[in-house]
Amino acid sequence: MSLSVKFLLLVCAIGVHAKPLSEEERQAMFTDLLTNCKAQEGASDSDIQEMINHQPPSTHAGQCLNACTMEAVGIMKDGRLSVEGSIKVGEMIGDAARIKNIEVVSRECESTVGSDRCDTALQIALCVNKSAAAHGIDPVKELM
Repeated sequence: MSLSVKFLLLVCAIGVHAKPLSEEERQAMFTDLLTNCKAQEGASDSDIQEMINHQPPSTHAGQCLNACTMEAVGIMKDGRLSVEGSIKVGEMIGDAARIKNIEVVSRECESTVGSDRCDTALQIALCVNKSAAAHGIDPVKELM
């Protein structure tokens, strides 16, 4: 799963600012976000490592870690993917092509839901990955 978690976390990390962030700022925000969500959701270091390695979460706590990060910045609202939130976060990157890609993929995945908020985050990530592939979008290079 080359897109799911890293894309969502990067988008989450930059989404709380009104201007594009440097790589150092993104990394610092990413670390803070993960630390807070790890504690809140009872996630393990293994859950974090799966995220970093672009692997789907193997535990429910790992899925909840994804949900926490998505909710924290408005990408997931009311148990669904927020197209508006995703676009807003994409605008923080400042790259029109990426914003368009984010919008296309987000619109295709906005109705995706799972059995609970944590499964919904996983299903959204899987949908984003599938949609990106269907459009020939490299998730790492063209969405993050």
